[in-house]
Amino acid sequence: MIAQDFRNYLKRYYETSARRMRFPCTTIENFVHWQGEAHNQLTRLLAIGDLSQVPLEMTVHVEEDAGAYRIQKISYQTLPGIRVPAYLLTPRQDGSKSPTLLAPHGHGYGKEQLMSEDGAYHQYVRRFAEAGFVVLVPDQISFGERTETPGCSFEHEVLNMLGGTLIGYRLWDLARALDLLETLPQVDDTRIGCAGLSLGGEMTLYLAAHDPRVKVACIASFLTSFAGTFLKEPHCTCGYIPGMARDFEHADIAALIAPRPLMIQAGTQDPSFLVEDARATYEELAELYQMLGHTDRVALDTFDGGHEFYVEPAIEWFEKWFAI
Repeated sequence: MIAQDFRNYLKRYYETSARRMRFPCTTIENFVHWQGEAHNQLTRLLAIGDLSQVPLEMTVHVEEDAGAYRIQKISYQTLPGIRVPAYLLTPRQDGSKSPTLLAPHGHGYGKEQLMSEDGAYHQYVRRFAEAGFVVLVPDQISFGERTETPGCSFEHEVLNMLGGTLIGYRLWDLARALDLLETLPQVDDTRIGCAGLSLGGEMTLYLAAHDPRVKVACIASFLTSFAGTFLKEPHCTCGYIPGMARDFEHADIAALIAPRPLMIQAGTQDPSFLVEDARATYEELAELYQMLGHTDRVALDTFDGGHEFYVEPAIEWFEKWFAI
């Protein structure tokens, strides 16, 4: 069928020419060398190498008592003139520093859905706060208070024309969120993790791969493969990063997290990020973690559900590695 000719060409192109930065599973020395080169290439593809830090200038706007924890509506600066609105949840403390979770949201209406929605997120940020975690929930670019027209396409296309990437700029914002957390007296900066669903899982993947300050990660309903998602059927335009699938697959980006603890969550009924692809990626990573001598630091949590965050195993994962 002529209409399928070009789609078939693209499939063959991926099979024969993509994933040029596949991680090696030969020796630890080869892998460590690869990590350095792969980190540099990931930074180039995300196009964030020329961004500069500015003072955070955190402001607290509103504060409320939520019983087991305090909620503050805050904002902080990540680029000149760019402020990020966020919720900061702080558990009642005895003066000691707390483990901390950075929680990037997925597509939708921003940070508010993590705070109030009982659907796919199951209010996991509140449940982490109840478990004793400081939690930071920022609005990402194009969502919540940071959009005039909901959706990612305009910012994505403009940044592509200017030589940037929307995922890269979101990553920059999240890295600055880590900078902010490190300044807070209630945060134990040796126990900062990141967990997100869908786009939030995508950003958790890129952030943890790029920034070793993320000590533990949980990626829900995303970590599968480019071949089975963005290159198979249309997804949000923001995830189409020029050159990314040419050089990397999901497993290769996740390999930049190793040997730090990583949980992959996949619902058996997720129609877009298939559990079979998550299993295949997990098996690749499990071989790597075994070579590195840390088989217990990577886990696949499959559950009878759809495109959602499975809260209890995630909390247990972070409690295990943060020794709570």
